[in-house]
Amino acid sequence: MADHNYQQFAVDAPIPVLNSQPLFQGTNHDTVMDEPQDLNDYSAMNDTQNNIAHLQNATVDPRALQQDAAATPLSMSEESEDESESYSSNSVSQDALRRFKPTGICYDIRMKLHANADFSASPHHPEDPRRIDAIMNQLKDAKLVYRGKDSDPWLVEELKKSPNKFMQRIKARHATEAEICQCHSAAQFLWAKTLDTYDSKELRDMTDIMDAGRRSLYVGNLTFEAALISAGGAIETCKQVVDDRCKNAFAVIRPPGHHAERDESMGFCIFNNVPIAVRTCMADYPEKCRKVLILDWDVHHGNGIQNMFYEDPNVLYISLHVYQDGKFYPGPPEEEGVEDGGIRSVGAGLGIGKNVNIGWHDQGMGDGDYMAAFQRIVMPIATEFSPDLVVVSAGFDAAAGDELGGCYVTPPCYAQMTYQLMGLANGKVVVCLEGGYNLKAISISALAVAKTLMGEPPERFDIPPIQRGADHVLRQARRAQAPYWACMRENPHEQLMATKQDVKDTAAFTVDDAIHEKRRRILSLKYKMVSVYIQRDIIHGIFLDQVLSTPLWLEGKKLIVIIHDPCVPTPIPIGNKRLATDN
Repeated sequence: MADHNYQQFAVDAPIPVLNSQPLFQGTNHDTVMDEPQDLNDYSAMNDTQNNIAHLQNATVDPRALQQDAAATPLSMSEESEDESESYSSNSVSQDALRRFKPTGICYDIRMKLHANADFSASPHHPEDPRRIDAIMNQLKDAKLVYRGKDSDPWLVEELKKSPNKFMQRIKARHATEAEICQCHSAAQFLWAKTLDTYDSKELRDMTDIMDAGRRSLYVGNLTFEAALISAGGAIETCKQVVDDRCKNAFAVIRPPGHHAERDESMGFCIFNNVPIAVRTCMADYPEKCRKVLILDWDVHHGNGIQNMFYEDPNVLYISLHVYQDGKFYPGPPEEEGVEDGGIRSVGAGLGIGKNVNIGWHDQGMGDGDYMAAFQRIVMPIATEFSPDLVVVSAGFDAAAGDELGGCYVTPPCYAQMTYQLMGLANGKVVVCLEGGYNLKAISISALAVAKTLMGEPPERFDIPPIQRGADHVLRQARRAQAPYWACMRENPHEQLMATKQDVKDTAAFTVDDAIHEKRRRILSLKYKMVSVYIQRDIIHGIFLDQVLSTPLWLEGKKLIVIIHDPCVPTPIPIGNKRLATDN
């Protein structure tokens, strides 16, 4: 999500094992069905698609079958009196049954009620109500979503043959005040609630003020209504997956959420949908939902999500976004002491290491950069974390064609990222819409993700080589995370900084290193100074974070260099030798 007033903005992927899904359980959510269905559109597809669906759905991971065969049979005295229960526990793998559960889809037309109160001839705003319509129409045209009612006799018969032929509707609802206030203050909830008390002129005046700065927000009389349904839709979608009623799901919701702070709506976002849903699921399903991965691939950093879970050890937040030395939206935090989307923001307290920022140095990132990030950082850390649920804050503004994001991620790349995430948490993946403002780009990207969730293999595509600047960003991110994740330690310098025990056993680590890190944090928070990359690999790790500069230093006409350290010899380890130099 981004403020339009701010400056705009080949890797082999591991193949996850998709989990099997249980039998379909239909629901009747006629209230959100908005178009009649011509049954003849589907009749011609029956034989071919049913055969394909049966073939795919019957596939079972061989390891699951081996585990069943190796299991010790129950004695007669231990068998359940319930014949069906005995059958399911001994004859059929529960993981195999899960494959037959449907992919969920949450959509409610009332979310379009959040609209700009500008009634001029050209009231266009990037966060357009048509965004969710464009996605749903694309899914319907592709026949992933049934256009008629759940009670249609034809649909009932089709679902008997192929339970997950269509995405299953998940009914959205209003989030309660208690659910919202798990992540937002009571004052913030009250502010949004009172929006319907203002007239159109007052709302336009409010919007003019808020939309001009970092807050970047518009409001209308029905904004609160739409925001409650958006948050409630995210909650119900996550619950359906956590409770095994759907194998995975896609929440097509708006207004988006990942910029909203505890005490402030901003960045086109009213309430922070994903954290609200995650907190609710963790509270309602303490045994099933203990650890959650939130993967945010919106082109803008999800400052609100980061801040809400910054000290939470049970929520791993990974964000891929354009950073531009802190210039790209949402920019530097207004509150002193709050970390931004920089690589060095790694969490705090019990949550240290549970915040992973992959902040691109500039716009123009594409498939090769995102695939490399997934292979080198996202999937290794996520696998080591081993979540019970994966929630994707899915902004599609990094998609090719989105002028606000200025990046070039293609639908096959979004599909591949989704596919890899499905290898985590027994396949329990929930995709929640965030940003994305080109209606065509957002539609085809969402379609690729939805097809992958339903079990269609991602489209093959040529992955371009990673860009040099992106490679540097990933190297920096790995170094920043090395102290907290074993999978990020691949060279002597990263191993050197890994743990306190490593520090005790490694003579090359000195008090100077701790001083340099402390100084870097102070200068970063107080003056927004950033680390300058030293291109010579042999000394880059040694002098990491020792050369700092103010933002935009390359654009200045004069450069002032301040040397802080005294001119005393400092030993530098090079292989098995130590080289003495002067700072």
